[in-house]
Amino acid sequence: MSFMKKLGDAFNKAGEKAGELADFASDKASVMAAQTKLKMEQQKLKGKIPALYKELGEKIYQAMKEDLGHDVLTATVADYTKQLDDVNAEIVELDKRIEEVAQGSESEQADEQIVAAVDESPEAPVAAASVIEEVQPAATEEVKSEVVEVGEVVSGAVQEVQESDDN
Repeated sequence: MSFMKKLGDAFNKAGEKAGELADFASDKASVMAAQTKLKMEQQKLKGKIPALYKELGEKIYQAMKEDLGHDVLTATVADYTKQLDDVNAEIVELDKRIEEVAQGSESEQADEQIVAAVDESPEAPVAAASVIEEVQPAATEEVKSEVVEVGEVVSGAVQEVQESDDN
């Protein structure tokens, strides 16, 4: 097989792997979007807590001022206690869902996908760094170091192909 044919095949594989990396990055972006949405819901719920405490305080003050009695005070406190407990339970549930989403995104299978995609193509390291940099800036440095390492391996493989064609 000629060098040009091998090089053409390598670039075709690079295109395929870049597509796989783009899909992977898209999946990561979806995970991050889901986590962000859940965290926003959680913050909204946390914002309700001070308002509920304020309302409770106002209700207690009014009940005391109007001398509405022990039963009204107890019912008011019980009502707001339940509301606060419900909000806190929702916050805990959102914490669990955020953790589940995070665990799903950090699976070994996902890591293997990116390594396999980068290993097979000389163009994939550049594509991987570009896509991931746009989607997940926090992971860029880690991925870049992996990309550089894989790029060196790929460059070595290309050099071997060239040398074998020369012989």
